[in-house]
Amino acid sequence: MPPLSPSPKHQGPSLRLVAGAYIVLALSGVFSGMLLAPKVPFAMPYDSVAKAVAHAQASADATRWGSFFQLASAMPLLVFVAATANRLRFLGVRAAGETIALCGGIIATTMLAFSALSDWALSTPEIATLPGAVRVLQLLGFMGGGPGFVVPLGLFYLGVSISAGLYRFIPKWLMWAGIVLGVCSELASLTLVTWKAAPFIPVGRYLGILWMVAIALTLPSRRPADPAA
Repeated sequence: MPPLSPSPKHQGPSLRLVAGAYIVLALSGVFSGMLLAPKVPFAMPYDSVAKAVAHAQASADATRWGSFFQLASAMPLLVFVAATANRLRFLGVRAAGETIALCGGIIATTMLAFSALSDWALSTPEIATLPGAVRVLQLLGFMGGGPGFVVPLGLFYLGVSISAGLYRFIPKWLMWAGIVLGVCSELASLTLVTWKAAPFIPVGRYLGILWMVAIALTLPSRRPADPAA
């Protein structure tokens, strides 16, 4: 009897490397603000216009570098989204969740890039002297990188977790963790109604990093050798 041929392997970028690149760039954006403007408090959308203008003028360098790292982080995140959705399709997933995950991830990375560009515009000296422009760009940057980013990213969490979990490609605990994370991300949309929902934004944005690492480590890259599996 001839030996069985090995099961085919997914041809695509390493999820571990791409997730690592996203984590490094995303955290670099956070730490750049802490290092370049350590004594400047973050301006929230509900603060006064005067405080927003003062923040824009005092943290121009930090905002500029933060927008750079944020825009850069959107690229490996987009690759991670596309590679994960494509791997699910390669593994034989035939469910709407795979397409939902891809669409949600694309929207999320687009909003992240939009937020980065809004923040960069906010760091220019000319804009920082115009209170109305500062307020508009501050709101666009916050909402784009906040609920505008987290809510569609929640669809990515849900689509991947449910599809991969039901096909038993990931552990059950990881499937439920992704579902809870996705629901919390969707609840971030309530920020448009009440600021009390703002804590859901960091939950979806930063705890999602741990979920991505777990997906990169557990999602198989080869089809089951036994078709019945």
